Amino acid sequence: MKHLLGLSLLLYNFTFAQTTYKKDDFVKDIYAKKIINYKESSSSSLNNLKGKITIIDFFGTWCSPCIKGLPDLKYFKNKFKNDLNIILISNETELKLTAFTNARKLSDFPIIIDEENLFFNAFKPPSYPYTILLDQDLKILSITNVNNLNDSILERFIQNQNRSIENKESTKILDTPSIVNKNITTPISSENTLLQLSQDFIYATKTNENAALYITKLKAFNYDSLVTYLKTDNEKKAFWINLYNAYTNFLLHKNPEQYKNRNKFFHKKNIIVAGKILSLDNIEHDILRRNKIKWSLGYLNKVFLNKAQKELRVKKLDNRIHFALNCGAKSCPPIAFYKTDKINDQLDIATKNFLTSEIEFDKVKNKVQLPILFSWFRKDFGGKKKIITLIKNLQLIPENANPKIKFKKYDWTLYLENYKN
Repeated sequence: MKHLLGLSLLLYNFTFAQTTYKKDDFVKDIYAKKIINYKESSSSSLNNLKGKITIIDFFGTWCSPCIKGLPDLKYFKNKFKNDLNIILISNETELKLTAFTNARKLSDFPIIIDEENLFFNAFKPPSYPYTILLDQDLKILSITNVNNLNDSILERFIQNQNRSIENKESTKILDTPSIVNKNITTPISSENTLLQLSQDFIYATKTNENAALYITKLKAFNYDSLVTYLKTDNEKKAFWINLYNAYTNFLLHKNPEQYKNRNKFFHKKNIIVAGKILSLDNIEHDILRRNKIKWSLGYLNKVFLNKAQKELRVKKLDNRIHFALNCGAKSCPPIAFYKTDKINDQLDIATKNFLTSEIEFDKVKNKVQLPILFSWFRKDFGGKKKIITLIKNLQLIPENANPKIKFKKYDWTLYLENYKN
């Protein structure tokens, strides 16, 4: 059993209530009753995974971001071979999963069929894709998704495991307050107090910690210091995006009933930062959209501005913010932690990831379905022609396509667990 291909997972003890696993937790053992693509005759348990870094990926055959992450898993498998365990988990039927793996040529990946939802109840994945990275002692290094992993991160963890050295810095690479991609492997650590407060506030709302502490700190912050710290557009975007997402989540967790009147919720001035009383609309449309009138499709600006409105707003509107702001609805982009010196890369990634999952192109009908955000803020994107140019540049439709545009309906179902880990 010691040398079994890392096929097992976590035996869950249902005698006691289990909360969702978080980073640095040691996972308990779960017995894998049914595994496909597994040649061993005996069953496997989590303890068999010890001694190697392990990727556990919850996925669905219907989940397009999950499917897009499979080539990365194949790459990691080929690169690290026996130094890395990779396991997929699904609660779909064996028939469907077998057909899927045969079509996708995934015979190298053990897939646990979680018919009794033992793994899903233990890990409680809020959405897909959902990936757990374990160290050699079954300690959670990161809760993320495959698209956020890269070979340099895995190589570092594997080297540390092989040397049996506990290198704390390496385990912080995928620490929860972060956004990571193939080109970014730096942990988020704020360069100023304000940005750190905004990140800590998000983390507190995510982990159900005392978020009120950060509200008090932001309220008491000196206004002149606020202006001094937030001089550049990158500083302003990172701080205010973090703050918008944190406050939205905090307020709706506190009272979900507010969402029944969304216009009132976003317009209500119940946010105090450095003595300034703001609404979520103020943050989005005045500060981040440079004093745009909310219901004008981006074509109209506010005319009469006070000193604070001029000081706090960005110098240039960046339409990528629309793929970073989370309004609490199911159709919203996920919440991430933004940092000044990485924000351009982060916004590029947020834009590509969101549009990849949302855009549907029908070649036969020559029609493309776009998220309605493009319609609500069409001037921010330069109109329909530039929207088409944007999605062509992202390689989401063919370069020679000239499709008709249809905007998708927005799903306003309240969803407060949409975090990008």
